[in-house]
Amino acid sequence: MSKRVLAALSLAMSLGACVSSSPLVAYSTPGWYLERPRIALVKGPEIFAGPFTYDQCEAERLKFDPPTAQRLLCIKELTRPGPYGPY
Repeated sequence: MSKRVLAALSLAMSLGACVSSSPLVAYSTPGWYLERPRIALVKGPEIFAGPFTYDQCEAERLKFDPPTAQRLLCIKELTRPGPYGPY
């Protein structure tokens, strides 16, 4: 494969990975969402799943390994989160 093809494939994969958990894509209706806040507020929160009831959200959070589960939050989103998330 040529370097140009490899570069195009890696760019497509990296862009696809960035968009998958964006608040603009992951938000569908009001409810509880499993999110990981980001220190760099430019990209907004990373949404893993939702919408849930609060109990369903906590159950989903606990399915992750303990260090990861501690960094995730169940946040009630009434509108689509902006670039700063719930802050």
